[in-house]
Amino acid sequence: MTASVTLKTLLAATALVALPLAASAAGDAEAPDQNLRIQHHMMSIGKDGVQRESRYADLMFRRAGSVWVERELPPALREDHDHEAREGKVHIGHAHADNTAAPLWVRRDAAGKVQVGMVLREQRKLIDIDAANYGNVGYSGSWANSYWLVDPASLARMKDLGAAGKGVQRYELKQGEGTLRIDWDTAGRYARKIEQRNARGTSVNVMTASAIPAPKTLPWKATEAYERGDYSDLLD
Repeated sequence: MTASVTLKTLLAATALVALPLAASAAGDAEAPDQNLRIQHHMMSIGKDGVQRESRYADLMFRRAGSVWVERELPPALREDHDHEAREGKVHIGHAHADNTAAPLWVRRDAAGKVQVGMVLREQRKLIDIDAANYGNVGYSGSWANSYWLVDPASLARMKDLGAAGKGVQRYELKQGEGTLRIDWDTAGRYARKIEQRNARGTSVNVMTASAIPAPKTLPWKATEAYERGDYSDLLD
């Protein structure tokens, strides 16, 4: 899921440069902890004149070497999940159908090796995801995009829109008929806003990140007692 399915579409379309691994590893140590609510808004108008919109939000918790992203579910859906768990109706096959809403825990060690885990809370199971199946769980395959919400190295290819103000540096990149704008939090070191739109106004894709209070307990602590599995478990 991550900030990722939407951001993967945004950033792949602009062919931004990837951050070298060594520079990225150094940046991780310097980046402050972040607790964010990430809102996504996508709008398109088709050739049939029909406007289609989708909105959702993710919660993100970033610490050195770790990023946790989970979908913010409306109360009614949370109640459905809780009810199924109480009734014993939750099983791996069901989770496979709903895996785009399952939390993702992405970790990277000092050597730069990335591990991606999908968390099935009802089953108390942590599923290890291999690279071949990243796309199936919504992970873009880019540690930098997950950790900072946009690869900082890509900003060098963009035009800065004046001096930084109120802790934000704005960037812009025009490619073909599309425009990408990024508001970069200079102290927090993450993208506060990423907006991509076409010249005709028929396609808009916006991600907005805002700070939230830190949780009393980091979400990945609960997984210490979880059973481990791999992606093949989801196919049963």
